[in-house]
Amino acid sequence: MVVKQLSMNRIYPLILLCLLVSQSYSQDHLSISLFGGTSQYLGDINKTNPVYKSSPSYGFGVASSKNLRYGMHLMVAHHTLRGHTGDFDDFLYPDISPTAHHFSARLIDLTVTGEFNFLPYETYNIRKRNFTPFLFAGLGTNYFLSEQENQFPLIIPFGLGIKYNIFERFSVGIQWTAKKTFFDRMDGVVNIGETNNNSIIHNDDWYHNTVVFISFHPFRDKIDCPAYGE
Repeated sequence: MVVKQLSMNRIYPLILLCLLVSQSYSQDHLSISLFGGTSQYLGDINKTNPVYKSSPSYGFGVASSKNLRYGMHLMVAHHTLRGHTGDFDDFLYPDISPTAHHFSARLIDLTVTGEFNFLPYETYNIRKRNFTPFLFAGLGTNYFLSEQENQFPLIIPFGLGIKYNIFERFSVGIQWTAKKTFFDRMDGVVNIGETNNNSIIHNDDWYHNTVVFISFHPFRDKIDCPAYGE
């Protein structure tokens, strides 16, 4: 019961943030997105290979743009992360077998991010202001569906992407997201070579994903006529 209470105390601030974001949504600028792609793990076992054991990643999101440059995005995603010490010849750790240790983690994460568009971007315009690179950063948490014991740890998501309007109510894009965790037991290995440093700030476990998304803008009151708009 104590562990459960501590876990919920960690997620309450994020729930509050989500509620505040949802209250700020304007229907005219609301979009709903579906995305799918791959997720990868970086940590004590895999330190350098960004495409190591790519596994499915998918989910949905809700976004609101307050103007042509800035917006907010709430996303829920499912990831699968895997690793095996036998894949790396240079893996050395006194308490872990260099050939037999492996992990497979399934998790769901919830993130809230602020977005910045490098170019003015209108979600409903297919003739101009219809394309932009963007970057984002925020806060989040995740819940492990496998054997990891720590639930709802804090994560910091950040990344970049490109989006483009293909129809008045639909846009597509691609984005890459890195997620810094504050939980070092995701891969079953705790800070190799740093046995005297137990700070969660120096935790080595990260994960990232690359996805393609399609967004639908359902509540636009009017759509500019292509024949007579400016």
